Amino acid sequence: LSRASGGSQLGDAMGRAREMGLRITSTSGGRHAPGSYHYRGRAFDAAGSRSQMSRFYREMAGTNPTELFYDPVGGIKHGRNIGAIGGHSDHVHIAY
Repeated sequence: LSRASGGSQLGDAMGRAREMGLRITSTSGGRHAPGSYHYRGRAFDAAGSRSQMSRFYREMAGTNPTELFYDPVGGIKHGRNIGAIGGHSDHVHIAY
């Protein structure tokens, strides 16, 4: 994936999610925690089967995301593994 900018990384990640058979379920809309990267156009959520979401999480972990959450696998924020944070059991959240 490109490391040129957050916007291109986000677009690349969305494309990869779709290639892997995931559905993009939330971009800048929806209801999220205050200060969410969704509201800044820097995040999206993707949903699919547990195996698809686990594979996507593991692949995206190597792209240096600002945030990456999928409760059954874990959570990453600013390059640090923080573990599951709750609220992300049915989708993968990724932000750049």
